[in-house]
Amino acid sequence: MEIRHLRYFLAVADLRNFTRAAEASFVAQSALSQQIGRLEHEIGASLFVRGNRRIELTPAGELLLPHARRLVGGEATARAEMRSYLGLEKGRLRLGLIQTANSVVDTLSPLARFHEVHPEVEIHVSNATSTDMIEAVREGRLDLAVVGLGRHELPDDLEHHQLAVDPLVGVLPTASAAGLSGPIAIVDLLAHGRLIHFVPGTGIRRHVDEALNRAGVNAVPSFEVGQVCDMVRFAAVGLGVAIVPRTLAESTDCGIDGLRFSVVGLNDPDALHLVSVIHDSARVSAAGKKFLALLAQNARKKPKRSV
Repeated sequence: MEIRHLRYFLAVADLRNFTRAAEASFVAQSALSQQIGRLEHEIGASLFVRGNRRIELTPAGELLLPHARRLVGGEATARAEMRSYLGLEKGRLRLGLIQTANSVVDTLSPLARFHEVHPEVEIHVSNATSTDMIEAVREGRLDLAVVGLGRHELPDDLEHHQLAVDPLVGVLPTASAAGLSGPIAIVDLLAHGRLIHFVPGTGIRRHVDEALNRAGVNAVPSFEVGQVCDMVRFAAVGLGVAIVPRTLAESTDCGIDGLRFSVVGLNDPDALHLVSVIHDSARVSAAGKKFLALLAQNARKKPKRSV
């Protein structure tokens, strides 16, 4: 099984079209089809169902896909590391970060320090849900990721270090908050409006869902959004109430034309947003190791828990 065959397989699997996959791989379509055929012959199973309009993976193709991603990602990482070691290229750092603005974890300061010390290293930053970034680290597409999950929520096959704990708080229109003084129960918060929720797959969504379960509340969200500022804005104009990490709620400038919002504490001591950094010790690049050290050093300078 050759790496180049797996690259062609991934191109077709991602684009679901042999013509576009051949163009993306800079080979003739006939050559790509021939190499896919050789891979199928070697494996002993068809990998694609070839339709008139769209290519679909067979069960064998679905089984091969995550392994192919890991193998191709590992080969690219090995090449980058060796070239960096031999001085043939200047290195690359691939980071996955949850929302960086005003987060309880400062990722920008260590990133700026890393760039200052290693200006020759290319830095690629991507933002995605915690679930997606875990898979990207597993598959070698990211060197490391800062995710909104705690130690007990992370897979055992990845190295992880908890960076911070941030209490969850309620956000609602200032007019609705008259007479309220925290901490309050989640059921009392939801009496002031339907829940404005995070999109599934995010760490915050998971932590809020856990808090709702502990409160015995089955809240049907009125909106699902992926940015804290949008949640706060929606709450400020009276579209519902939100539950977000305290640091983000109190630090984010989300006023709309003079409208204001209020932040109230929750009476659930376990309603917390946990943040960790994850990496695969067998795959992490030299640049990734250096950034991990800077991130840990920066985290030690600040308290882990926002109170």
